[in-house]
Amino acid sequence: NCILKADKSALFSNFRGFSTEKDSSSSGGLAKRFVVTAEVAISKIFPAGFGWQYGSVVAADYGYAAADLGFAAFTGIGDCIGVAVGHTIYYTLKRIITGNSKIDLTTEAHIGIYLGSAAFFSGFAWQPIVNALQSTNTPFLNVALGTWGVCGLAFFTGLRLFRIIYSPVIRIEANNSKNLVNDATLSLSIGGASGAFVGTDIVYQNGVGNEILGPLVGVLPTDSVLIGCTKAGSATAIGFTGAQIFQNVTWPSNKNWID
Repeated sequence: NCILKADKSALFSNFRGFSTEKDSSSSGGLAKRFVVTAEVAISKIFPAGFGWQYGSVVAADYGYAAADLGFAAFTGIGDCIGVAVGHTIYYTLKRIITGNSKIDLTTEAHIGIYLGSAAFFSGFAWQPIVNALQSTNTPFLNVALGTWGVCGLAFFTGLRLFRIIYSPVIRIEANNSKNLVNDATLSLSIGGASGAFVGTDIVYQNGVGNEILGPLVGVLPTDSVLIGCTKAGSATAIGFTGAQIFQNVTWPSNKNWID
C-alpha cells in the first residue's frame, strides 16, 4: 500500500489533460492547450457521442421510447463505455506508436473508468432534460444552453462522487481544492459537448434555430447506425472543442484543468 501511495503521488504530479503522460503543458502555453484539446476530443468526446447514439439504438431495440427511464440508462451506459474505451485505446496506441514509456497503461485504464463513470451521469441526464425543455416549446438555443448547464453539472457531480468511490481502490486522486477547479472547468466544456449534441435533433421546431449544427450533424431517419453514431460523435466533439477553445484563450495559465 505504501508503494501504491507513492506511485500515485508521482503519477498525479504530472496529471495533465486527464492522462499520466508527462508533457510540457506549463511551458507550452496556448499551443499546448490546443494540442490537449484535440487529443481529448478525439480520445473521449467523439467516442462519448458515438456511444450515446449507439446506446439509443440498443434501447430502441429493447422497446424503450425516448421518454423511458430505460432509454436514459442505455444511453448513459453507451456514453460511459465510449469514454472509458476511447481513452484507454487512444493512450495504448499512443504509447505503442511513440514509444513513450511515461504513459502508464494501468493508470490510463483507471482514468478511463473514472471519466466514463462520470460520463454516465451526463449521458443519462441528456434525454430527460432535452425532453423537459422541448416540452415547453422553448427555442432551440434555450434547449441547447439548458442542456449544457444541466449535463455539465451532472458530469461534475459524477467526477466528485467517483473520486470518493475510486480513490481508495484505484489510481484516482481524491477530492482536493486543486482538482475541484480542474473538475469544474472540465465540466464546463463537457456541458458544451452536451449542448451541441442537441443539434443532432433536426425535427424539433422543424429545425428553426438549428441552422448551423443541423446540416452538419443532424441525424436523419434514413441514416445508417454507423452514420448516425458518427454524426453524434461529431456533434459532441464540436461542442467540446468550441467551449474549450473559449477557455483556452480566456483562462489564466495554471487555472484550468488543461494545464
